[in-house]
Amino acid sequence: MAIHQACHPNKLLHDEKTEPHVKLEKGHDYLFALLSERNANPDRANKIDRLLWEELGDQGAILATDSSGFTRITRKRGTLHFLSMIQKGFAMSLPIIKREAGTLVKQEADNILCTFPEPLNAMRAAEGIRKKLEAHNQSIEDSDSHIRYSFGIGYGSFLRFSHDIFGDEVNVASKLGEDTATENTILVSKAAYGRLGEVPAQWSLTSPKIVSLGGTALEYREAAHQPK
Repeated sequence: MAIHQACHPNKLLHDEKTEPHVKLEKGHDYLFALLSERNANPDRANKIDRLLWEELGDQGAILATDSSGFTRITRKRGTLHFLSMIQKGFAMSLPIIKREAGTLVKQEADNILCTFPEPLNAMRAAEGIRKKLEAHNQSIEDSDSHIRYSFGIGYGSFLRFSHDIFGDEVNVASKLGEDTATENTILVSKAAYGRLGEVPAQWSLTSPKIVSLGGTALEYREAAHQPK
């Protein structure tokens, strides 16, 4: 995705009077052009950082999902069988994500990454997906075709461009969903829990637990829906 010369980021950076009235295309080229400028001119790092957050910054809840049994099922039934399960799980998940005002960021292998306005939206989506998959699994006898997800939820600021997002809570959600959570569990980061304010009706959250992320302690809680 090319950057038009009239809107090149260098012009925005070198001309103090220039204001970015028209937002540039928010693709990889735009980001990498500004990062290259940042690397070449450390004295402008703060200004470039402000521009990047102004143009690409967003805030919300992040939901990361992971499926279980990839290695076992692939070795037993083959790659195409597992890929068909991934496609089926995604097809069942997407309407639920949209229903909870979610935005799909990307589907990558057996992982789904999406964002929501608030943690409660993400929790409802995770629970909706879990129940949908549970009903699907109960409808078929072949256990190798059962689809099970684990879920991690974070909340915070992140950079959004093209079909990707970057930010500390993105890493946290991915760590919780892909590495920490067991199948059918929903894990909520400290930041996401704090954003909730109080435990929503028909939900319970455990006392905080700790896992290591990059050598630092990561606090999280397990969330469970308890319908009346």
